[in-house]
Amino acid sequence: MKRVSRFPRLVRAAALAAVVAGLAAAPALRAGYRIENVPRPAELRGGISAVAFTPTGTLVVATRYGEIWLRAPDGAWRCFARGLNEPLGLVAESDRVVYVAHRPELLKCADTDGDGRAETFDALGGQWGISHNYHEFFFGLRRDAAGDFLGVIGLTSLGDKLAIKQNEVRGTLDARPILETAGHHADLPYRGWAVKIGADGKLVPLATGFRQANGVGLSPTGELFVNDNQGEYKPSCGLLHVAPGDFHGHVAGLKWEPGFDPATFTTEQAWRRYKGPAVVFPHGAMGVSGGEPVWDTTGGRFGPFAGQVFAGDYTRLVVRASLEQVAGTWQGACYPFLGRNETAPFTTGEKLLAGAMRAAFAPDGSLVLGATGGWGAGADGLQRVVFDGTVPAEIREVTLTDRGFRVTFTQPMSAATLAAAANFSVNRFRYLYQHKYGSPWVDEARVAITAVRPAADGRAAELEVADLAPGFVYELSVAALRTAGGEPLANPLAYYTANRLRDGRRAIGDTTRLPRADEKAPTAKEEAAVNTTSAAALLAAGEKVYRLYCVACHQPDGRGIPGGAANFRDDKTRLAKSDADLLKVIADGNDQKGMPAFGAIVTAGQRRAVLAYLRAEFGGGGRQ
Repeated sequence: MKRVSRFPRLVRAAALAAVVAGLAAAPALRAGYRIENVPRPAELRGGISAVAFTPTGTLVVATRYGEIWLRAPDGAWRCFARGLNEPLGLVAESDRVVYVAHRPELLKCADTDGDGRAETFDALGGQWGISHNYHEFFFGLRRDAAGDFLGVIGLTSLGDKLAIKQNEVRGTLDARPILETAGHHADLPYRGWAVKIGADGKLVPLATGFRQANGVGLSPTGELFVNDNQGEYKPSCGLLHVAPGDFHGHVAGLKWEPGFDPATFTTEQAWRRYKGPAVVFPHGAMGVSGGEPVWDTTGGRFGPFAGQVFAGDYTRLVVRASLEQVAGTWQGACYPFLGRNETAPFTTGEKLLAGAMRAAFAPDGSLVLGATGGWGAGADGLQRVVFDGTVPAEIREVTLTDRGFRVTFTQPMSAATLAAAANFSVNRFRYLYQHKYGSPWVDEARVAITAVRPAADGRAAELEVADLAPGFVYELSVAALRTAGGEPLANPLAYYTANRLRDGRRAIGDTTRLPRADEKAPTAKEEAAVNTTSAAALLAAGEKVYRLYCVACHQPDGRGIPGGAANFRDDKTRLAKSDADLLKVIADGNDQKGMPAFGAIVTAGQRRAVLAYLRAEFGGGGRQ
């Protein structure tokens, strides 16, 4: 496989050729991180849905099968509790007291007699609606300095075709739609809300607008962040900073806001209230289904990223993020860290498991990842990521300046490459705020770099750009840079979310806008133009779509995810269907495999281009 396939997105065929040529001549990258599989007993079936550590260093895990297991520092396992309802979060107070977030409530599980198993289960919270729907989760769990617990109640899925009746639910059933019918709804109280639960069990609603906030995190300074999942009203996953009264985009939960009137509510009103992610994880490039964010507080034992945030994704990916406050608002950048089904150039050991969405830093400074199968794909298992002491060549951080960006690196860079503006590329885009599933990148444009000011020590460069505006995600690519020792960067890509500028300017809707009235689907003539372009241009357009939207599940090498996304490389039957059948799958999705519909995200011409790329790259026929 070409080394260039590590990069999530390249914008031009010429740039692609330059990167390939440069990497081919580059020396091999050194290691920096080792991935290890953590052995578990056969009785622990997998489906790891929560991980945490007790103050004594005992690893605590929960499973989607309703079990809690403890692993002592010496490696000995024991089952602490069984019979829970799909727990998705833990707070391990001690080796004898564990708080667990499962679907009906928050439970305090206690081993009162010291035999290693919980005997008492005290229910806290639970003042939210619940039904027999398969997709009603309670995500968490975090505990703040005051001792209160924080979590997010997920929406109900329309994927369950069974009707919900009042006599079958807990809570008042209210089936009134809010604006457009979407794939998820809040017909029961506080679905789609972030909540606080006190030690007395009292529930306090904090904020709404969440879809399926599969990752809940608390920063070292006590700020609540969640990683919500992409879908309707949600262009991408990303870190959302949550404060009381916030609205984070999905309209369904507004039904339970005091004084809310759905009869007079409009999409524009929702958009004007919308508080976007502090850090957008662009869909495809940075995964498709984000997990739990955790902060590196190891003091350097996990490498050169102290203070930054790490979040697993369902698609064999761990995303890294850095945060800063700009004009009183949290925002920042994200970067690839561990990637998908090819061995990262700075790692040794095992490959990253799919479904690794739970994370916790261990007392020894390693990062423990819990993976779960189900939801259409994934794997079951525990992995440990250990820093081996070798600092990889990486972008360490991107921050905003008055006129552009400051990019810092983990190693000194070559003075010659760092000073050349041609070695930096800046593009920007934003999304549509809409009830449809996801959004394309819109208003995409290259941003001219007017000056580059390298730091004297070679560890940073300030980029001055011609047009710095709020309300965009800025993509920075530095594939041509080299370290002082001649190495390329392991992950030469970053995405900065500029909700605000340093002078306080911001855009309504943060990094989204409403679709314009004059925006329409391309005409048949415009779409037909894709078929008359050159083969090279068609394949370049198709590769761009693949890198942006498909690579997170189908992987850079086309081998997909076992049990989920198709393996184009090894299973030639996947591309043996007719063009019409495959284009329909791309447009309409495949519920059985967890593939969303891309009809509202990519145009018909883009769908034809990506199919041509699939056939050319992975087999199954030439250009249509």
